[in-house]
Amino acid sequence: MSRSIISKKTIYALGETPKEDPYVSKIIKLIPADIISVYLAIFNIIKSNNQNPDGNPTLQWIVFGLMIIITPFYLKKVALINTTKQIVFCTVSFAVWVFSMGGPLDGQIIIGYTAQFLGAVFLPIYTLLIPLLYNQTEPK
Repeated sequence: MSRSIISKKTIYALGETPKEDPYVSKIIKLIPADIISVYLAIFNIIKSNNQNPDGNPTLQWIVFGLMIIITPFYLKKVALINTTKQIVFCTVSFAVWVFSMGGPLDGQIIIGYTAQFLGAVFLPIYTLLIPLLYNQTEPK
C-alpha cells in the first residue's frame, strides 16, 4: 500500500479507476508513525540521561528542530509521498504528536495545564479531524 493519499483529483488526473482512500486509510497515511517512533526513541534516550536530570530541554529542542526539517525530505524520498499538501499535513501531525508526548515543552505550564496534558487532550481531536481537514483543502 502506497503512503500517498489517493484523492478524487488524483483519480481524474491519472485517468484511471482506482478508488479514493477511505477515511481510516487517510488517518493512517497522515500520521508519520516511522518519524514519530524515531523521535520517541531519541526523546526517551535524552530523558533517561542520568548526567542531566532535567531532561536537557536545549537538546530536546535541537532534536525536535532537526526532525521537523528531516520529516518532509524523508516523506518525499523514502515514503514516496509526492503531494506537498500531504507532506505539510504529516509534518504538522508529527509536531502535534511530539507535544502530546511532552517533547521539548515537557513540564511547561500553559493556561494552568502542562503542555503534555493539553497535547494529549488535543491529539485525539486532531486525529479525528485531520482527514476531514485534508478533504476540505481539495479543490472542487
